[in-house]
Amino acid sequence: MTEVVLVRHAPSRKEADRPAAEWQLETGAGARIRALADRLEALELDRVVASMEPKAVATGRGLAHHLRLPFTSAPRLHEHERGSLPLLDESTWNDTLRRFFRHPDVLVFGRETATEARERFQAGLETALRRNPGQRPAVVAHGTVMTLLVAKPSGLDPFELWSSLQMPEAWLVRWPEMTLERRIQTA
Repeated sequence: MTEVVLVRHAPSRKEADRPAAEWQLETGAGARIRALADRLEALELDRVVASMEPKAVATGRGLAHHLRLPFTSAPRLHEHERGSLPLLDESTWNDTLRRFFRHPDVLVFGRETATEARERFQAGLETALRRNPGQRPAVVAHGTVMTLLVAKPSGLDPFELWSSLQMPEAWLVRWPEMTLERRIQTA
């Protein structure tokens, strides 16, 4: 396999009383998922695999439905383990993510460092890819771990890449180099 398609989930509804790992898709996210599915049709995908987080599962199921592909979820594809981090205002959140990306081996927040999150996500992705060799899946995951995987090998600033991401958005990533080849956005 020379390319994998990584997909950031559709927009989720922020809920102050729930951890981000439990958030659901916001109302109207289905239209964005359909729009991305239309853009992915030409890629000749074989299946859709998603993180086990509800927003990724819902995005993956929607893509699989519109593309008429099998769907599964897989472990270790989840977002950076943030625990019960309270909702932060946008400025504080951006400052926190800048520190997180700048100091990958320091526990800036949550339960894992940036390096630990990247290694866990990469291992989960490798396992998911090995389950169906020779197939081209779309893997629905999360912006932070996707950024951690491809930013450095692609020579990109991680915070700038992360902050430019849309929901949903797909990336064509050269594998196993983990370099970002192309972005597929809906707007």
